[in-house]
Amino acid sequence: MNSFLSDWNQMIKPRVSSLVLATAVPGLYLGGPVAPSTLLVFMTMLGTFLMSSASFIFNQIIEIDRDSKMKRTANRPLPAGRISIAQAWIVGFAMTFAAFGVLYYFANLLTALCAFAALLAYVFLYTILLKPRTHQNIVIGGVAGCVGPLIGYAAVSNSLPLPAWILFLMIFLWTPAHFWALAIFLKEDYSDANFPMLPVVKGVKETGRSILFYTILYVGSVIAFYWAEPSMGWLYMISSVVLSISILYLSVKLFQNPEPKFARGFFFFSILHLFLINILILIDHSIAA
Repeated sequence: MNSFLSDWNQMIKPRVSSLVLATAVPGLYLGGPVAPSTLLVFMTMLGTFLMSSASFIFNQIIEIDRDSKMKRTANRPLPAGRISIAQAWIVGFAMTFAAFGVLYYFANLLTALCAFAALLAYVFLYTILLKPRTHQNIVIGGVAGCVGPLIGYAAVSNSLPLPAWILFLMIFLWTPAHFWALAIFLKEDYSDANFPMLPVVKGVKETGRSILFYTILYVGSVIAFYWAEPSMGWLYMISSVVLSISILYLSVKLFQNPEPKFARGFFFFSILHLFLINILILIDHSIAA
């Protein structure tokens, strides 16, 4: 039983999905004139989680051959044979249909379409089209991970206002820097699997430069949200500036020393940074309310 749960945990990647859920929450509370019902929040989170999980299952089905060549992924359930491809397809499609149904029934069609569009972007745009062909894969394909705010706003307002798109842009700019840091300390794995990741194609020095560039743009979007969302106050502004200075410092340090240990530190702090920014949005909004 423990082995079964562990295998499916690897297939659906709940820790990665948790970041998508975290970015959907602010929109749920900022998008409407009143706080959403507990049922709507729960069902929106459930539908988003199921759709995100399905996309990870499809990704691993498509990449089974490449995963078998990488030390980090060779023991995943599919390449190791603990879960069959047929089982994975069935569960993936079941989760997709369930997610769309939950989001459509408890929220609205726009919410369901936003989540489904993210799955299509992750599977077709990123996994199939871009990831095997270009080192800019995560820049364009990263749109799949940016829809959390759109889902949140759509669920409560059935619309996608400007603040939703600023949050979308924030995650879009955060993603390359975050992912390229991961790619630096997993460079050999990606090379073994013939994935044209930026550190493999351009080297770690150029990757460090690109991380710094996107971090600067990301920080700009973080600050811009203060001006785009009327409910944001000085708590968000001051705290986001302090956090942004911290991530800028780490990106400069990584640019100067593009080594795995510094890349690892930036990678984990970038996750914390995005979580904290979303928490600050909620706290400042609740104070203003």
